[in-house]
Amino acid sequence: MTSKIENEKATPKQVGDAIKKASAEMNADVLIYVGPTTKQLTQYSTFIGGKPGHMKEHFEKCKVLEKLFITTKEFESFEKQLSDTNSVESMLFNKVKDYFQSEVK
Repeated sequence: MTSKIENEKATPKQVGDAIKKASAEMNADVLIYVGPTTKQLTQYSTFIGGKPGHMKEHFEKCKVLEKLFITTKEFESFEKQLSDTNSVESMLFNKVKDYFQSEVK
């Protein structure tokens, strides 16, 4: 089951709060994809019950991709770190972005 945050004007905190609330209501583990939007994934898509099976091939080719599926508890911290171009989070994001750009070529 996948859901997307459609409101582009939402702040990362608002997105995180909404996901935490939904997770608590459903009493299920929720992962949020915090990487760049691609043909296969939309940034801030949420996944209940684990990472998406349709991305298995990409997980094998791009090992860091899995690190961009984080728990709701990690979301706010990740988003804060993403703005620092020298952070691990920023480097992971850019590696995945480069991977998907090279896949298109």
